[in-house]
Amino acid sequence: MYSSFYVRPASGEQVQTAVSLTSDPRPALLGTVTGDTGKPVDDALVVLTASGKTQPDQLVGTEYTDEFGQFSFGPLEAGVLYQVRISRTDVRLRTLEQNPTQAD
Repeated sequence: MYSSFYVRPASGEQVQTAVSLTSDPRPALLGTVTGDTGKPVDDALVVLTASGKTQPDQLVGTEYTDEFGQFSFGPLEAGVLYQVRISRTDVRLRTLEQNPTQAD
């Protein structure tokens, strides 16, 4: 089920609403990545591909987990076989500064 709306409250205003959801048959993938200690893993790379039976796998999307280790993809296509790949490395990033050189 899904619903969406916008609201722009005025200063000092309380907004009350009731939301009625309608059925949405589209599937979605929601998950949480945890480490060997059971704690959520943030900034893990999640790659979702659709398995191609007669062609190469197709990239559906990529996402990094949030601070709670959570990720989501959707809407997806019903009946399609998806592969989820998750990786996390402790790679140190270094910025390479390039200074233009002057010709002699």
